Amino acid sequence: MTDNQQILVVKGWEGFADRLQILSDSIHYCITHKAILCVDWRDYMWGQKEKDFSDYFEVVGVPTILLADVVEHLKNGASIMPKAWTPHLLSSVPTEIIHYDNFKLNFDNYQKIDSDIVVVNGKGLRTWHIDNLINNIKIKSTLIPTIVERLSVLKLPYTSIHLRGTDRFSPDSLKIINAEYEALPPHLKARVYVISDMKELIDAWTKKYPTVQRIEENPCIFKLPSSKYPTHMYEAEALKFYGVTKDELNINTLVDFLVIAFSNSTYGNNESVFISMGRMMRQGGVDGVGKWLDGFTPDRAAL
Repeated sequence: MTDNQQILVVKGWEGFADRLQILSDSIHYCITHKAILCVDWRDYMWGQKEKDFSDYFEVVGVPTILLADVVEHLKNGASIMPKAWTPHLLSSVPTEIIHYDNFKLNFDNYQKIDSDIVVVNGKGLRTWHIDNLINNIKIKSTLIPTIVERLSVLKLPYTSIHLRGTDRFSPDSLKIINAEYEALPPHLKARVYVISDMKELIDAWTKKYPTVQRIEENPCIFKLPSSKYPTHMYEAEALKFYGVTKDELNINTLVDFLVIAFSNSTYGNNESVFISMGRMMRQGGVDGVGKWLDGFTPDRAAL
């Protein structure tokens, strides 16, 4: 790190695909301006104070810095944008307060921001940088065997159906997804996997369409009762009550996302960023998606 090298801090406070999209914005900025990246995903929706981005991902080709070191720079007189960020707030676990307007920052077409430290609060541009999602982050090496084991039972090519837990409150959305599935040509129906964070949706779908397959029985997801809230919004106390860990949920999220990314076709609620990001990852081909897993793709499982 040089004295004039800028630092970009990404604070998390949203669903996985949203934060992944914002991370792609941030990586693009770092590459453009040779800035150093710091990612803080300790918020309750991802890390619940115990886990962070670095517990699941590694950054490739972009320099990174620990949050504690960024805070020290701020204490030693470094400038920061937005100015609402104090050393205390910067070091704290992200909470909903970071979405207040005084913490909002716009990349403004990625022009360099005049500050030593720049903090993104999760409201990035709605742009898509699939190249850096494929090339500049990967699953943490220690987690790859766990995820590969779960993906190895699948055989390409396949189609995926994604049913958000919140979709069950939107009958029209489910009707559209059903109609899309029923209109598929036979070759796309040959091997279909259904993905959801709600057991009742998976059960209903596989009952109606017996040839559709579950990825696997998922006891941690299935322990959670029906709720109007997505599973990533369960508080730590609630997960503990039901005997589920946030780490289990995060691993499930990564597996589900990669199934979509490896799929030839994915159907679901098109308002879902989870689907959009997975489809866009797939634009890099299965080998591009496989970079997240040190080159593994499901069709190589039997090799």
